[in-house]
Amino acid sequence: MSSLSSLSVTNGPLSERLSEKLIRMITTGELKAGDKLPNERELAETAGISRTSVREALRELELRGLISRKPGRGTLVEDQSRPEFHAGMLGSMDPSQRMLHEVMDLRAVIEPPMAERAALRARAGELSALLQPLELAEAELRRDEPSMHLLVRLDVEFHTAVAQLTHNPMLVRLLDVTNEWMAPSRQSAHQTMARIGRSVAAHRRIYEAIRAHRPDEAREAMSGHIHEVSDAIGIGGPWDPDTPNRKHNE
Repeated sequence: MSSLSSLSVTNGPLSERLSEKLIRMITTGELKAGDKLPNERELAETAGISRTSVREALRELELRGLISRKPGRGTLVEDQSRPEFHAGMLGSMDPSQRMLHEVMDLRAVIEPPMAERAALRARAGELSALLQPLELAEAELRRDEPSMHLLVRLDVEFHTAVAQLTHNPMLVRLLDVTNEWMAPSRQSAHQTMARIGRSVAAHRRIYEAIRAHRPDEAREAMSGHIHEVSDAIGIGGPWDPDTPNRKHNE
């Protein structure tokens, strides 16, 4: 693929620099849905980095739903177009802003009940899967130069762990499928260390409620967290379909 010949990586953590370049190529259309990426060895040679760094970069893209990696198929770019349910449910809003509203509305619908069920169903021996990404994120935030790349990955892992604690494979699958649609709310353009710090603090509240088996508190903590994220990326709370552009017209 000739467009990948410019993937030289020279500054910053190597895996992060490569993932940022690949994300940019996907979002600009330079890499299109269905395009097959070279294998890890070829990518490492083209970018001038180790295969370990390439593997970390591809893992990040996979977590964001930008690529899929399956035996026999290789690494393919996934379709990033918004799901075609019924066009126009957010009126004449700008498409990128509409996508964010829909993503956050989806999260507000499905994630608080997942946290509630996790608090009811989680067994003591399973809580480490939820605690580990939380503690790693808290430790990373205490570093002089925290890695946003790592913190975003840990954010995904925490929310996935909540779904797994419901013991409902269909809910886990729902979160897996919708992670692709949730990716815009986690894009670097919407990230700051202050926002990530608030998210990690919210994760601690969610964890403590689940650990204590307090379902109402877990649901409320997750709902508050989703609303905080919505505010942080500039779209406010749940959208009103009758006034989709209210925030932009004020």
